[in-house]
Amino acid sequence: MSISDQQILIRLLVALAVGSLFGVERRQQRKPVGMRTHILICLSCTVITMVSAYGFAAINPGDPARLMVGLLTGIGFIGGGIIWKSSTGVVQGVTTAADILLLTALSMAIGLGLYFLVAVAALIGFITLESNRWSEAWKKRRALKGEADAEDELSGQNED
Repeated sequence: MSISDQQILIRLLVALAVGSLFGVERRQQRKPVGMRTHILICLSCTVITMVSAYGFAAINPGDPARLMVGLLTGIGFIGGGIIWKSSTGVVQGVTTAADILLLTALSMAIGLGLYFLVAVAALIGFITLESNRWSEAWKKRRALKGEADAEDELSGQNED
């Protein structure tokens, strides 16, 4: 089982796009793990998956999932380093660590050529990350609208 140069290029470009998408979102949220890190993680995980699935097939037709399992272990270590407790006792970085784990899973799917899975899971993951920002914006608009309604009621009462 082998993979063409064209498929390698396509998979690496998809990894670049997915890593960029999640990296930009984290940078917009002013999180410590930004676009470059997301791109590098996505590219490296995609390459490791392709090497695991296609690179050892001719040499050792054993279990191609071995490297991928090691990949998840390594990413778990990185995720553990991202999570920290602030001086006020608040635990931070959990969402970013989960984002990195999702990025790893997406990268493995990219490396295996499972593009539909990547597209759907990336969309769900991105919407999940963005939903907090959308929720906060909605709450802010509601609060501002509530203040404006209250001012209108007060000004209406003064006119009577």
